Parts: sequence; structure tokens; C-alpha cells
Amino acid sequence: MVKTIILVGCGNIGSRHLQAIARLSYSIQVYVIEPNDNAQNLAKLRLKEITYDETNHEFFWYKSVNELKKTGDLVVVATNSIGRADLILELINKGNTRFFIEKMVCQSVNEYNLLLKKMKEYGGIGWVNTNPRCFKSYKKIKEILQDMKVISLSVKTNSKNGLGTNAIHYIDLFSWLVEDNKIILNGESLLDELLPNKRGQNFKEFSGAITGTTKNGSSLSLTFLPNLNDEMIVEISTNKLKIVIDETNGKITTYGDTRDYNLEFNYEHVSSTSIHIIDGILKNDKCLLPTLNESFNVHSELFRIFNAHINKLLKENIELCPIT
Repeated sequence: MVKTIILVGCGNIGSRHLQAIARLSYSIQVYVIEPNDNAQNLAKLRLKEITYDETNHEFFWYKSVNELKKTGDLVVVATNSIGRADLILELINKGNTRFFIEKMVCQSVNEYNLLLKKMKEYGGIGWVNTNPRCFKSYKKIKEILQDMKVISLSVKTNSKNGLGTNAIHYIDLFSWLVEDNKIILNGESLLDELLPNKRGQNFKEFSGAITGTTKNGSSLSLTFLPNLNDEMIVEISTNKLKIVIDETNGKITTYGDTRDYNLEFNYEHVSSTSIHIIDGILKNDKCLLPTLNESFNVHSELFRIFNAHINKLLKENIELCPIT
């Protein structure tokens, strides 16, 4: 049976999702929705960069969701966060019930609650693409840590790597490792400067530190400062073991345990991780990513601390969090 996939947004990240979709081993029809000609051209170019079964795959290109005549077995939403909630609501109203959504899902708790309500009403499920938990390296680390209840995770890097953009990935990774999504965040150590975001004037970036805690005493620290090195360094510690992951250079070092865990780090790009995610949803209606419900607390905490910081600096009462 032919599977139908709708991809909404085929810019930089969306075109990588498209490469993953094209590599699926069974027959598919792909409906790509993208109003921007340059983005469509980029996606078509990236399809030419890979090898896939062109006899079993059909691609249809549209400018608007209004042109869709079919529902999808899966909708991949890779637009930016502005207006994404309304877009997903429109797609649900058209009868779509399975969604693979880029982070941030939306820009406010109110938008998020509307999505959860609508999903429940229509029997829908959405998964959020915080994909480091899908990396082979982190899956192996989780196995090593499975009997260790209290974990400390820290990330240190230069602020140009984007605290606002990347925070959710590492908070979700921490949540997955400690198996607790009720994390309380603290943004009091964010620096008093809003930085430009490479994704456009409508978005902001942050530097400084975010900390977090769970009920059982596990802790999180994300430090993005202008005087730190460019490398993305992740440290995961327990009372018995410390694991230092240099994501940039692909190195893992362990301390405090004489066993050889044979760990190595490989950064896995969207064009590879999304193959397994999409395949799992289409075949089994599940994947390793958090559902919308499971990711709600992380989103709401980030909205809370970032909005409070912006309101303090700008003396405004913003409601939509300008991160994507």
C-alpha cells in the first residue's frame, strides 16, 4: 500500500526531511507545501543529491495548504514557529491526525493548549523533533545510566551557537535520561542582552545560563557565553561516572569508572535521523521522540523564562516567545 506524506515547509531543515522521506524503502506519495520558490528549488536540488527509488516515489509541489485534496498518513511540519499552531489546526480540520513537528512547536502556552485540545478531539498525535535522544551515542549512554537515578547534565559552549535555539534539545535529552519531564527551569543567569537570530528579525537569541532541577534532585545547566570555546561540550555525571561528550569533534571521555564502554560520538543529521522516525510512525504509530503532551512542560518552562527575560529588558509584556 502506498503511504502518503505531507511536508509543509521545505527550506533548509524541511529539505533535509525530504531527503529522509525519499530514502524510505516502500512506495510513497509526497505532497510538498512551500510558497517560496527559492525553498522549493533548494529542496528539488537536494533530492538530486541523493539516490532513491524514483519508480516508487511520487512528489507533488504546491504553494498552499488550500491546494491539498488528500490527507496524509503523516504530516511533517518544518515551517518556523510563527503561525505554526494555526497551520497545524488547519491541517487537523482537513482530517490529518499524525504529525511530526519541528521545535519549537509554537510560541505560547495558549497556542500549545489549543493544539493539545484539538489533537484530543480528533484522536491525533504529534511528535516533537528534539532528535538528540535518537542518536546512537546517546541511546548507548542511556543504557549505561539506566540504574543511576540522580544525574547531572551540563552544556558549555560559545553564545554564537544559540542558547534559545538549542536549549530545548538538551533539556529534552536531560528529561529523557532522567525519565522526568517535570523540569523546573531558572533563567536568572541569562545575560542582559538580546542577540540577533540567524533565522530572521522576528526571532531573538540569548546568552548566559539556564539551570533546571527535577523532583529527585537531578540537575541541568546550559551555559552559552561569548568567552567560551566554540565546541559543544556536554557533561553527564552521576555519583559513580562522568561522561564528557565533545559533540563538535566527535570525542567521548569517561572518568571515575575503569570499565571500557567503547563510546564514540557521531552527530546525526536530520536527513538520517528522520528516516527512522518517519518509518516508525508510519509502521508502528510510535517513535523515540516525545509526544506533544510529553514536551508540553519543557515548552511552557522555556516560554516562561525567555518571556520574563525579554519583558524585563524591554519593559514590554510580550505573549509570543520569539524563538523557533
